[in-house]
Amino acid sequence: MPLSVRELVARREFGLTVAAGASGLDRPISWVHASEVCDPTPWLEAGSLVLTTGIGRAGPESVAATARRLAATGAAGIGIAVDLVYDDVPPEVVRVGAETGLPVLVVPYTTPFVALAQAVASRIASEERSALHRALHLYPRLTAAALELGAMRGTTRELAREYGGWAAVVDPAGEVLAVAPETAVADAARAASVAAVSGQSLSVVDSHGHLVGHTLGAGAARGRLLVWREEPFARPDYTVVAAAASLVTYDVEQRRRTRAEGHRAAAEAVRETLEEGADPVTATRLLTAWGLDPQDITVVVLRTPPAAGTYDVLTDYEPPVLATSTDRGETVLLTSRPAEVLAALRDPAGPLDRVCPGPAGVSEAVSTGSLTQGLRQARQALAIGLREGRAVTSIRELGAIELLLASAERSVPDILVARVIDPLRRAEEDRGVPLIATVRAFLDNNGSLARAAAELGIHRHTLHHRLGVVGRVLDRDLDSAYVRLELALALQAHALGADGTA
Repeated sequence: MPLSVRELVARREFGLTVAAGASGLDRPISWVHASEVCDPTPWLEAGSLVLTTGIGRAGPESVAATARRLAATGAAGIGIAVDLVYDDVPPEVVRVGAETGLPVLVVPYTTPFVALAQAVASRIASEERSALHRALHLYPRLTAAALELGAMRGTTRELAREYGGWAAVVDPAGEVLAVAPETAVADAARAASVAAVSGQSLSVVDSHGHLVGHTLGAGAARGRLLVWREEPFARPDYTVVAAAASLVTYDVEQRRRTRAEGHRAAAEAVRETLEEGADPVTATRLLTAWGLDPQDITVVVLRTPPAAGTYDVLTDYEPPVLATSTDRGETVLLTSRPAEVLAALRDPAGPLDRVCPGPAGVSEAVSTGSLTQGLRQARQALAIGLREGRAVTSIRELGAIELLLASAERSVPDILVARVIDPLRRAEEDRGVPLIATVRAFLDNNGSLARAAAELGIHRHTLHHRLGVVGRVLDRDLDSAYVRLELALALQAHALGADGTA
């Protein structure tokens, strides 16, 4: 502990006496300063003992004003040299000490200010030597504890024991990952909110005690190591905390690297679960191992392949998400908590949007036996979203016709295209007339010849002639509601197929 005012007064060789403020004698002295300026507080830290002779002051009131300023800024005390300007401590200064609890010391003429400063400095140096000695012996204990219990539990236990307070590891969100003793979890959570606004290292002092901390992580911040105790920390203690943080960082980064490699290795297995005829038992085992619910899987498809760093991001991401790529150059995500994942995909400032950019299609919830269907649904939704300029499109948002196609076997859209679109395409080539666009405009305008003709920029008679050609090519009556539905389904299947998703 630093030298207290009481201990300094007890040193007989200095001949100090207390004129006022006896209630503050146990204040620790951080340093001793000699000053004759009226307000030295801008250059002082809390715990300073200020010595003055009163030379150059306007009078006792000026010294009393200095004492009051010192009391307001947490000084350890004020020492007044006597038999130079004042025969005794002015009553005005004594009154301030009595009112504020600031120790007011009488310094004899024969006591050099430098002797008092040397006494305090000697104690500080002794404390730092002791702290350094403890630190040197603490390093191997930290390493041994980390090997025995794991870096988080081991280092927090040893730091709490060494400093007589508590130690904790918190993640970037402030959640307590490890704490010793366990009764300090609430204190650690409160301290985490303070640490969140600090930089690489942290040192906070309040009426309850002293808190130090250090950021975890190689590059990106993975959390903090926090240590608290009632007494101040010496400089070697900060080195100890930094060394302990390095142990925890190494452990955290190793775990992340292992998990990221696991995500990369799982990508191939995930790709296999999405194939036709995949074994649902194997898929269930895989998804369960990664924290997903095999009976509640949502498939998300993005049109671009996984970006660099995707698996590293997913390592830290909560809720659990599995990712893979496809031979179409897509990214496929599997999750059991789609609302949170989709919100993250829409957040341009979030890490998931950074590695999984662009539009996304989303399936309904499926089981492991229906992952192929979920993939098809997500692709259908993505294709529709791309045409409509949506960032995220869920299969639940599709219209009835789109939903029919999305839920159908793959052969159904293909049959519709072959039956309706292919004959019209051949007729277009033979006649040089845009029959497919004509049918689409006719249906989009609910069978109104006037509106469809206006949209196409042709005369109504021309439109009527083209529709007659369509009817003859397909051998269909376009006045039939059923035929119009079939045409609409075929056009939708054709559009989806053009996007590569049908």
